[in-house]
Amino acid sequence: MPRIPITAVFSFLKDMRGSLTWSEKDLIATLKVTRKDAGKILTLLQMQGYVQKTENREWLTTASGEIVSGSKSPRFSLANIHQALSALSARSADINNHAHSEFTVTKAVAFGDFLKRPPKCQAADVGIELRQRVAAKHRDKTEERNFLKQIAAKNRFLHLQPYEQWMSQRSHRRLVMQ
Repeated sequence: MPRIPITAVFSFLKDMRGSLTWSEKDLIATLKVTRKDAGKILTLLQMQGYVQKTENREWLTTASGEIVSGSKSPRFSLANIHQALSALSARSADINNHAHSEFTVTKAVAFGDFLKRPPKCQAADVGIELRQRVAAKHRDKTEERNFLKQIAAKNRFLHLQPYEQWMSQRSHRRLVMQ
């Protein structure tokens, strides 16, 4: 079995929402996996009914694949996505420079269909890793989620979530340099 989290695979399916078909090479390039692992991933996705092979030996994401990946129809301009990511990067730097902030942003990576530069995109996915400034005995995940909501500021162009290692292993854009 390939050693890649299913959430990473679903992020790829989500990226492909605006494409009618895609290739094994697209999966390899996005998820940074070997051809052998890509074949295994595609077999599993096909068995689950999330993807289907076309007559041209390409792949398409089925309606089930779109649902399970959480994809939406691309409707945002690329410029709006880039502007939102730049604003988030600046906001993260401000948070890190503010001595009274409860958390610092240690990692922030953005990924999604915007990386392919289409005219219309879905909201960018952003993985954010936080570190408490003052070490606490008990780290409350609720506080962290609330802080992420504050950072997002109800921005419809971004989907913030806690950072996971696979987010830096697939194609992405770094937002915080540390």
